[in-house]
Amino acid sequence: MVTLLRYFSLFWALFFLLLGSSMSGRISPGSRLLAGQGQTWVSDNGTFAFGFAPTDSRNEQFQLGIWFAQLPGDRTLVWSADINSPVSKDAILDFNADGNLVLTHRGSTVWTSNTSRVETALLSETGNFLLYGPDQLIVWQSFSHPSDTLLPGQPLTVDLELKSTSSPSHGGYYTLKMLQQPTSLSLALTYNSPQSLTNFSYWSGPDISNITGHVSAVVDQEVYKNDNDSNGLSFSPTNRTNNTPPSILRRLVLETNGNLRLYRWDNDVNGSRQWVPEWAAISKPCDIAGICGSGICNLDRSKTNASCTDILPPGNNNNNNNNNNNNYSSSLNKKKCGPQFKITTVQQTNYYFSDASVILNYSDIETVSKCGDACLSDCECVASVYGLDEEKAYCWVLRNMEFGGYEDVGSTLFVKVVSNGSVAGGSSNGSLSSSKGKFLVIPIVLSMIVLIALLFCLLYFNVRRKRILREAIEKSLIVSGAPVSFSYRDLQYRTSNFSQLLGTGGFGSVYKGSLSDGTSIAVKKLDKVLPHGEKEFITEVNTIGSMHHMNLVRLCGYCSEGSQRLLVYEFMKNGSLDKWIFASSNTFRDSEDRILDWSTRFNVAVGTAKGIAYFHEQCRNRVIHCDIKPENILLDENFCPKVSDFGLAKLMGREASRVVTMVRGTRGYLAPEWVSNRPITVKADVYSYGMLLLEIIGGRRNLDMTCDAEDFFFPGWAFKEMTNGTATKVADRRMEGSVEADEVVRGLKVAFWCIQDEIAVRPTMGEVVKMLEGSVDINMPPMPQAVLELIEEGLDNVYKAMKSDFNHSTSFTTISRQPSSSRATCSYSSMSPR
Repeated sequence: MVTLLRYFSLFWALFFLLLGSSMSGRISPGSRLLAGQGQTWVSDNGTFAFGFAPTDSRNEQFQLGIWFAQLPGDRTLVWSADINSPVSKDAILDFNADGNLVLTHRGSTVWTSNTSRVETALLSETGNFLLYGPDQLIVWQSFSHPSDTLLPGQPLTVDLELKSTSSPSHGGYYTLKMLQQPTSLSLALTYNSPQSLTNFSYWSGPDISNITGHVSAVVDQEVYKNDNDSNGLSFSPTNRTNNTPPSILRRLVLETNGNLRLYRWDNDVNGSRQWVPEWAAISKPCDIAGICGSGICNLDRSKTNASCTDILPPGNNNNNNNNNNNNYSSSLNKKKCGPQFKITTVQQTNYYFSDASVILNYSDIETVSKCGDACLSDCECVASVYGLDEEKAYCWVLRNMEFGGYEDVGSTLFVKVVSNGSVAGGSSNGSLSSSKGKFLVIPIVLSMIVLIALLFCLLYFNVRRKRILREAIEKSLIVSGAPVSFSYRDLQYRTSNFSQLLGTGGFGSVYKGSLSDGTSIAVKKLDKVLPHGEKEFITEVNTIGSMHHMNLVRLCGYCSEGSQRLLVYEFMKNGSLDKWIFASSNTFRDSEDRILDWSTRFNVAVGTAKGIAYFHEQCRNRVIHCDIKPENILLDENFCPKVSDFGLAKLMGREASRVVTMVRGTRGYLAPEWVSNRPITVKADVYSYGMLLLEIIGGRRNLDMTCDAEDFFFPGWAFKEMTNGTATKVADRRMEGSVEADEVVRGLKVAFWCIQDEIAVRPTMGEVVKMLEGSVDINMPPMPQAVLELIEEGLDNVYKAMKSDFNHSTSFTTISRQPSSSRATCSYSSMSPR
């Protein structure tokens, strides 16, 4: 009987032990978790677990926190009680009778929730650990005490912040919080220096204007970042209550390196299951303040990996602490003037600093070296930074160095350091004097060798300096988004003195060139530019250069010297669209090989519409192109269309643009409001796109005098065939009927809606994209007024009159046409005969 009772007692002991190792549902006061026994509390559906997670492979260090319970072998914490204080296996978490969570380690309290009158606890399916008081009121929740991670649905309110673990190298840490402005809120990433209470914000999300009430930044499993501005998160009120398990596991983490990154759990990554990064706030590591402590951050050639360089003052090289620069700033606080100090120059380097670090800002520094002299003469100065701001020199004199530096070809950093002073002591001098006669030849020979080597190094440096600087600028040109300034002489060299002409457009001539690494570029020399000052021209160029879209030609650089204005673009291998959709027996013998199939043709039409819609509707400054035509649609090696010459109309002016357009023979694309002198809006580009779309479908010019009287006017003939139900007859005959009939009809309907005379009737380019992609239904368009007038006047009479004019002007247009231009650029009439 005694034996039976022992087995019975042992059975119940094991039962309660197993029950406590993984308990789900409501948790009552009096429960506890032991770090050494792997006990956890889990959510009802087993999505999350609360307990002690090991932080090392030997299971000797643990952290109290929450993690995804259903991920095998992964205990990445999404919440931690104290992220910087791990405990051993002796730690215990007690949920005592008063309702207080208390973490103790070897008799001392490490962390507590500071709660009372708690009746029950629950770990929800959203990863939120909650303590409930009377009437099921929430007394405490982990979502209100975030560590370094946000979960889908977890709010980040104005009074909360994410905090990263402290850097093991320099001790600094990062925070993500919402900054309160007078009329707005914004998310900000901030570096917090370990040496003082100061901080520096190096990244900010989009502002929320006119905010009233309690607002949070919420990471949602469907919408987790701002699609219009990839720098920020979605903002929504804190009214989400969801206790259902997420379909896709995601977490937003403020990493130790200062980057904010969104991860998604993927069950199949090359045969393994792991967290995959989906989005990051910052792409270049050196854009993060404090990533190297107070040292200098240097990017490798890929611009994705960084290395750190300490700025060590002479005489302090024996200090192995990574905070050398901060220690040095502190040591200079005692005495910063006198002959024992000198200035060390760090070329092509800028530095992060706060307003509190600035002593003075000089805007009248004549030379670079005088910025260093300004720091040396200021007893409070530790460093100074020289650079250019809109062609004006500036010099910031700083009292401390805390937030780190970064590479910047246009800036120079000056650091005040302690001189070495006298190297030799008394015993050293005695030793040198005693051996002076014996070893007199050795120092003389060594001095000569060193002197000669220095002379060769200086000569080599002077010869290579400009070439290295040019290569650095060109590399930054390829990687960075901002246009780079070139000299006119440099572009002459890169284009072999503008010897290889690619074509001549409405805004100037285009020449092919190449950078030092072999990358091809296209250089456009602008004609008849408005008399902007250099500053205004550069401002406009930077505006154009800030537009990045896969269907826009990227502006890489520019030149502004005297009266010369040039733009540097990426080179498009397959040239302009007109060479691929129009037959041209004069220029190309292999014209049959240059026919675009229907699928590529339709994709070109959709891509072009997306590019125009981008600078119409998605840019901060709305841009009107004013010259949409096949010659301004370029194709890369994959036949992806890219719109060129956008933004140039503002530089050229409306009148200049109209004159150039008429001379170049592209008036057939002009909207009626140009002729009637009505205000020009983005709908003028919509009209031009409609005419372009008709030419893409038909593979011919809209007005082609080489055709017969029945179909020389393509819009009239195409509208008739569309209404007769035989739309495929108007498609490029060279494709021999290999087209998608529904796409042809859809394209024709969109084109005729675009070329309506009434501006208000024309769709926006965003609506054009949706109609072409088939996401919205398209009604049958009415016949455009200009087409109707031509038909009523009699196409035979119009054809005879224009045929006569065409024959008279043939000799003139043949002489004026450039070899690279399409034969059809001689179409000189607008669509209306009046």
